[in-house]
Amino acid sequence: MKKFSKSLIFKLFVAIALGLVIGLFASEPVINVINTIKYVLGQIIFFAVPLIIIGFIAPSIAQLKSNASKLLGYALLASYLSSIGAAFMSTFAGYAIIPKLNIVNNTEGLKKLPEIIFKLEIPPIMPVMSALFFSIFVGLATAWTGSELTEKLLVEFQNIVLEIVNKVIIPIIPLFTASTFATLAYQGSITTLLPVFIKAIVIVLIGHFIWIAVL
Repeated sequence: MKKFSKSLIFKLFVAIALGLVIGLFASEPVINVINTIKYVLGQIIFFAVPLIIIGFIAPSIAQLKSNASKLLGYALLASYLSSIGAAFMSTFAGYAIIPKLNIVNNTEGLKKLPEIIFKLEIPPIMPVMSALFFSIFVGLATAWTGSELTEKLLVEFQNIVLEIVNKVIIPIIPLFTASTFATLAYQGSITTLLPVFIKAIVIVLIGHFIWIAVL
């Protein structure tokens, strides 16, 4: 139980609950601060995404050595076919289930969020897709050339990114989650969107397990 209380999942549940309570009773100045915190934390998280992609994908491909091209090709083909199958399944489920959810597209009566106190722009070093292809190319080139120095550098970079994730990203995710749900609760959209959100999550989980069973 003590181990579970320290897990990220438990912290996320607590963050959601605290965010909802704070958002329902907070005043506009408090929400102004919370909204600013959410914006800054979001900038930090999104900045780290390309670094995480490069830090984990490039070294993994480089360590495949001579079989990198073949194994990566098989993996990409399997992922592509799986994506196509999942897309068809999602389309069918969307047309069959979503019209029955009674989703109300009405934003009247929702509170407007106050302006952010200040905007700290932290743009990512590159887009996500660019980071993905950069990782693939660097990983493959390292495997093809057998460059031990580059492989060691990639592994060291992976360790650096892992420390960033453990000591920066994971600790701020509960704060970001709490601030997000606080703003939703303050707007009043949580009472209308939460039932739909829960239904969507249930559908996604069911579809996920069905697709895994098919594979």
